[in-house]
Amino acid sequence: MRRYGILLWCGWASLASAQEAPPPSEEAFSPDLNLPVQTTPTSEQVVGEVVVLGVEKTRPETVQAYSRLDAGDALPPEELTRVERRLVATGLFQEVRVSTQPMADGQVRVLLEVKDKASWVIAPTFSVSNSNIGGGALYAESNLWGRSKKFVAGAQVSTAETGLFVGYLDPNLFGFPPLRLSLEGQLRSDRVEEYRLDASQDVPEVLRRTRLNSASVTGELAAMIAERVRVAAKYRLMLIDARPPSDDTTVREPAFEPGSTQRDTSLRLMVGLDTRQNLHAVMEGLNIEGAWEMSSPSVWSDFRYQRVGVLYRHGIRFFQEHNLVLRAEAITGNDLPFHQELVAGGGSLRGFLYRQFRGDTRLSFTAEYHFPLFTVRSLSFRGVGFSDSGLLMWRSLPEDRKLRDATGRVVRGYLPEAKSGLDDATVAQGVGAGLRLYLRSVVLPLLGVDVAYGVNSGEFRFYLVAGVGPS
Repeated sequence: MRRYGILLWCGWASLASAQEAPPPSEEAFSPDLNLPVQTTPTSEQVVGEVVVLGVEKTRPETVQAYSRLDAGDALPPEELTRVERRLVATGLFQEVRVSTQPMADGQVRVLLEVKDKASWVIAPTFSVSNSNIGGGALYAESNLWGRSKKFVAGAQVSTAETGLFVGYLDPNLFGFPPLRLSLEGQLRSDRVEEYRLDASQDVPEVLRRTRLNSASVTGELAAMIAERVRVAAKYRLMLIDARPPSDDTTVREPAFEPGSTQRDTSLRLMVGLDTRQNLHAVMEGLNIEGAWEMSSPSVWSDFRYQRVGVLYRHGIRFFQEHNLVLRAEAITGNDLPFHQELVAGGGSLRGFLYRQFRGDTRLSFTAEYHFPLFTVRSLSFRGVGFSDSGLLMWRSLPEDRKLRDATGRVVRGYLPEAKSGLDDATVAQGVGAGLRLYLRSVVLPLLGVDVAYGVNSGEFRFYLVAGVGPS
């Protein structure tokens, strides 16, 4: 074992996640109303009133909106379980209990009893690896104004990526959970390293190092139809500035021709089936989606490229607390500039360096098996075993190894040894195990460590993680 990486980071996606713990006991709450409580109706009933109990920060109307129950609604016997799962999946509550009480007119009162999580966190970020050393700070709030709006702001200084990030997520736009709006802004200076195309290297050789500076804003509007079908549209505006390559590397010809700042805007459309729910530490449900992204002068861009992909994610629950999580993706691009190329390595392909592999076509598959170890009060320790596999390739390279935009500017100069076609694709696999810690009372869902073995190179690498990465 000659190479290693250590990574400590917190992220934007942690604001919308929740982690598994046993269901709350019957004694978790005491109803404020002195009427008999019925937790499982025996026949279909009609809701006469919805009462929210136990909230401290979250507004009662927000809890009721997520329950999707209102006076006059039919209440079949299985609906209370579905309502409880919806509330747990918001990630806002430590405990949730849903029950009913009879009313004088023959209808029922639905009691939504919840216990809020701590909704904000200020955390340091720190990273150490062969290709990235640095740190920063993050502030995150997951329940703005008690309405489940999310805000994050962070700064990081490192050898690979330095920048500022702000984001806002409204998962129930206008108080309507099927609508979701996200806004993001970022300033970034990125040191991009290109490695020799050989996954078996124990010490990957850097052939070229390029500095890319960028500023971007992104907005996405999504809608859930019948709690199953998700449709979304995302628009991104980025200003990109490329610097000449580093003098201390073998390849000196630019990967992206330096010059005036260019505008990269894109429109991304997505549709898919999504039944996933994060029930504390266990993710259940299926997600299959297709996406198409386009950049051209018609959307106010200086570039012309397209990207098409299909994504599959599936969480399967075993023995209450065991969880098999599968993820597969196929994505391909046409005329991708250097800063939009597909990459793998690091968190997306454990056992290899961050962004070690590049191409315009990528196939990937990850399988993780999570299982409980022990619990100390609200802190749960869970183990994980994983396998990451990836294939990256260029389908067809220009004869002069240069990709140009509409003005003739080179937006991708390929390495001299780069080859196209399936016969020259890079195939890599990493396997390993890790430890996860889940704290039920806060919205920072993940602490842990991964140990990954790169099958191609025979090298071990370590990742210390806190939180989840931007998504």
